[in-house]
Amino acid sequence: MGVPQSPELQPSTPSNLKYVYLQKDPIVAESTPDTPLREGPVPKLSVLSFFTYRKYERELRYEPSIMDDLSTDGGIGIGGSGGFQSNEYPTYAFDTSSNSSAGSSGGGSAVSSDDDSGSEKEYRVDITYLSPVVEKEVDLKLRPQYRKPFDSTIYPYSPVHSDTTFSILVAVVCIFALVYAFIVGPLPIIFAFLVSILIIVSYSFLVVSRTNKWYLVSITFLAVGLGLTIPSFFEATGKVVLGLDLSTWDQQLLHGDTLIMGWIFPLGQMGLFVDRSNVIGPDSFVGELSTEIFQLSYISYYIWGYAMELYILYKMWRCYRSKNLEETLQMPIWDQRLKMFICTWISSYFIVFSINMIFPAQSPRVFLSDEYVNKLNGFGLAGLIRSKIENAAKGSFGSFPSGHIATSWSIAFAAYKIVPVYGVISGFAAFLITIATMYLRYHYVVDFLAAVPVAFLCLLFGGFYSLSGMRDSIVNTYRSIKAKFSKNKYQLAQ
Repeated sequence: MGVPQSPELQPSTPSNLKYVYLQKDPIVAESTPDTPLREGPVPKLSVLSFFTYRKYERELRYEPSIMDDLSTDGGIGIGGSGGFQSNEYPTYAFDTSSNSSAGSSGGGSAVSSDDDSGSEKEYRVDITYLSPVVEKEVDLKLRPQYRKPFDSTIYPYSPVHSDTTFSILVAVVCIFALVYAFIVGPLPIIFAFLVSILIIVSYSFLVVSRTNKWYLVSITFLAVGLGLTIPSFFEATGKVVLGLDLSTWDQQLLHGDTLIMGWIFPLGQMGLFVDRSNVIGPDSFVGELSTEIFQLSYISYYIWGYAMELYILYKMWRCYRSKNLEETLQMPIWDQRLKMFICTWISSYFIVFSINMIFPAQSPRVFLSDEYVNKLNGFGLAGLIRSKIENAAKGSFGSFPSGHIATSWSIAFAAYKIVPVYGVISGFAAFLITIATMYLRYHYVVDFLAAVPVAFLCLLFGGFYSLSGMRDSIVNTYRSIKAKFSKNKYQLAQ
């Protein structure tokens, strides 16, 4: 394989041509958006990337799965200069101004979409060849990555976006605290008010920190403060709704449930269906077991976000204290992941809090308490947990939309981009939480439907996902299914 080397841009007389080596290099193959290639000294961490004076450079890296597909197919020609063979590493030119292939002679096609707008773009080479029966398509993606001025780290996502949204989130928390204090006074919401002060002080130290050590100390306190906004502002939102003397929307939400699910469940409530069932009722063995499982899943919602936050902070401090340069150089990447995850996670709560103040609702377990006959005690543990939740939720109006559903799915999809195994496990938990919210009488079906767009917006705000990325995922899934069916059709024909 030779000496490992990263792809390099080759000089050319025409300024509109970009040359990259299509070489299956070990380092390049391992350089994916989640584990980017890094080089150079350890940079100073910062939260003010949006104040940089020039645009970020975008580096191109090949995905290893594509490289493997091309090399195992026995060689697929690109252009007329020898093609992309398993034993050759040619140079290929992309014309970024005319969106046409430079140097191609019919074997393949190159498409480039690059501009100076600063938005994330993708370079794609579509390589197609026809067999007598099957058409095979291979997409070669080049993902843009970003580099800060005076920083050799190559970031998988735009630091401008991650730092800007993180600062916006801090500002939103402070605005909420000021508005709440103006409505009901600072004393009734003293917990949320003190948390907001901690956040302001930590963020101020984060901005002026001159060393990475003090930056890590500041962002650790800031992350803890943002995590504390969940219980503090949940309590404060209920007090604000009571202070404004707002009318609840439970009757309207129940009417919506009846229209949507009334043909399946009484009044559209899964909880009422279970309560009146002789087979899976709360007093049956199946009902007690289901209650225990769903109740434990429901409270696990409080764990997934905090656990991922603590894990990322641990990785940042470990990188800082490591004597291994390669591990230390990953510190800016973990810093960016922390900001993006917190933005995805915490923003879901404040969107939900905002809607709670417009459409306050108590939940079916309170509004329909006269309709239920049996208590959900499970084998005993579930009953104890429910009593604690009911005591803590007195005076709350956070039924619509379901924060449990919006937040748990946001955490799962964001965590998948950081630790895929954790994302899958938390995604399964999110599925159980979704069912539990309605089975355990905590939420209406309409609450679930309203939580879906909230989770979608939070994922976009965090920056792990984009509209173009989601579109491409749908297209690639369609192509994979199409290729699979074509392959099966070809095998049956033989």
